[in-house]
Amino acid sequence: MRQEVSYNRVKIIATAGPACKDPEVLRSLILAGVDVIRLNLSHGTWEDHNYFIKEVRRINLELGTRVALLADLQGPKMRVGRLPAPIPIRPGDEVVFVVEGGEPGTTNIPVEYETLPKDVQPGDILLVEDGRVRLEVLETDRRSRVRLRVLAGDRIGSRKGINLPGRPISLPTLSEKDWEDLLEATREEIDWVAVSFVRFPKDIASVREFLRRRGSNMRIMAKIERPEALNYLDEIISLSDGVMVARGDLGVEIPIEEVPFYQKKIIKSCSKLAKPVVVATQMLESMIQNPSPTRAEVTDVANAVLDGADAVMLSGETSVGAFPVEAVRQMQRILKQAEQQPQIYRLGGSPDPSSPTYYSDAICWTACTLASEVGAKALVGLTYSGYTAFQLARWRPQTDIFIFTPNPRILGALSLLWGVRAYYYRHYEGTYDTIRDVLQILREMGHVSSGETVIFTVSMPLQARLRTNTLHIAQVV
Repeated sequence: MRQEVSYNRVKIIATAGPACKDPEVLRSLILAGVDVIRLNLSHGTWEDHNYFIKEVRRINLELGTRVALLADLQGPKMRVGRLPAPIPIRPGDEVVFVVEGGEPGTTNIPVEYETLPKDVQPGDILLVEDGRVRLEVLETDRRSRVRLRVLAGDRIGSRKGINLPGRPISLPTLSEKDWEDLLEATREEIDWVAVSFVRFPKDIASVREFLRRRGSNMRIMAKIERPEALNYLDEIISLSDGVMVARGDLGVEIPIEEVPFYQKKIIKSCSKLAKPVVVATQMLESMIQNPSPTRAEVTDVANAVLDGADAVMLSGETSVGAFPVEAVRQMQRILKQAEQQPQIYRLGGSPDPSSPTYYSDAICWTACTLASEVGAKALVGLTYSGYTAFQLARWRPQTDIFIFTPNPRILGALSLLWGVRAYYYRHYEGTYDTIRDVLQILREMGHVSSGETVIFTVSMPLQARLRTNTLHIAQVV
């Protein structure tokens, strides 16, 4: 007998790591409501990642779930090099950052950021470990060495991230490692790839072209964490399949008090373009060490839902935390409560008449409106590409959304979408025979009962795989 899996309209992303490597812990995370497992490619090896890939897919088969896999590229992450032990510092001290090829020495600290000497000027502020260490640039030789004065902090640890707020960086958005990781992700048929430190629309376009050449269906998520990306926000969102508000680095790169307002702006822009948006970083951070979150963290998660987020993400809470399962359970409880608030349903706006997909979009919008008017129990989208799922989720209906598709390669990707539950279905015959069959499936699964109304969005003829062009109202017999 299958165990019941917790379900929320707003999806939960959990980061894989040592804390959930035990198969029973991973299984418990999924039962508690995890919809997507994130593979953080900044850490670990592909041997580590492949373990989670296989385990998630095994548990999916066991539980009948559709938990997706998200590969998060490292990007041009500037880091302190490997140190045998943290280096103690105090305000007023001077340190020297030495890039690869520079002369090592007892007072020098290696950094994995080859263009650092060219990217800084005297007087610039450099941050380590999300601002826990604050340094001022005193001198750069423009080749391999940067001399700095400590302004704040007590130690510099191995492999900690480096930020240059307000300064453009000359490193490419995707490193050689990122392209290798992207290739491996396509081989493993990962559902989503997150592109870190996106700065320009061309960054997403280059990944899209790479996936096209590989014949990959992997969806692209743009991580907004650089100030340059904020200048091209609509273009980046338009070229992506989804967006992540990566508040950790974004809050270091721009004034921290601006982050909440950019979060709202990004979510609103994604809603207009029917792109799912993830709110990430420090959501339940205190639960890395504590069995319960702070009141502020609970409020933060709830506000992300009220803002219109499709998904929320746990990072260290599930990857290295002491209470990974309880963190997911707590997240699930917060989401459940937030989803009782009526303002999260039926977002404002209407389809854009100038869009080339206007008629299809209008069918989905009308279906959501009609579902509310007639009190429909379910909204069903029959789709091959998955486009209908994105559109139905966009309008935030209070009616449950079910997607049926003959394309198994998109099932995992749809697990990230707000309110969407996706199922593999390949017995497409005539339109009305298919509708009757799907109604029976939903009834057998306990989602609908006799006499209840179900609204379908389909393309006719079914076998032609056209854009959605038909709305059908049915009653369960």
